[in-house]
Amino acid sequence: MGTEENRILWVFPNYRTVDEENSLPRITPQEKLMIAVKDSFDPYAFPIAGAFAGLSQAENQYPSWGRGAAGYGKRYVGALGDQTVSNAMTEAAFPIILHQDPRFFRLGRGGILYRTSYAVSRVFVTRADDGGAQFNYSEFGGNAVMAGAGMLYYPRQDANIGNAAVRFGSQIIFDMIANIGKAFWPAVKHWLVGE
Repeated sequence: MGTEENRILWVFPNYRTVDEENSLPRITPQEKLMIAVKDSFDPYAFPIAGAFAGLSQAENQYPSWGRGAAGYGKRYVGALGDQTVSNAMTEAAFPIILHQDPRFFRLGRGGILYRTSYAVSRVFVTRADDGGAQFNYSEFGGNAVMAGAGMLYYPRQDANIGNAAVRFGSQIIFDMIANIGKAFWPAVKHWLVGE
């Protein structure tokens, strides 16, 4: 499960990417859960949440949390909560319940446009446990749960459908961008260090 390249740009956790030709036809519920745990509690997951909290702080999202260290701390907890709930739902709970495979199957062939469109499409299409293609209910359902759960830990004044929709949409877009990074990381790494 995963490759030896468990980080993109040597930082971002990448435990669910496998090369398509090396992929196993099925992973167990325990393996799905381990992907979510590794992605959520990887040492680099914490500074990544910090970066998202910093963006939120700079934009003064959730203004009732205020500015300064206290406001940043609250935004950090919110970002970490979003990240952890999203991973738990999209990589473990929904894939286990719906018998979907949470892994990203990297093509490693084709031109830039073809591989990019494939990477983006994996937000919408995933493999079922039986190997067939199906709509990625885990991605959309899991991130909808994350957006809704945020209404429990974001400030009451800001816990509304609009902000939940923004968190949901932002996560879908982030996952598309992450898939593109996963698709091209081996080539970029080879270009940078010659491995």
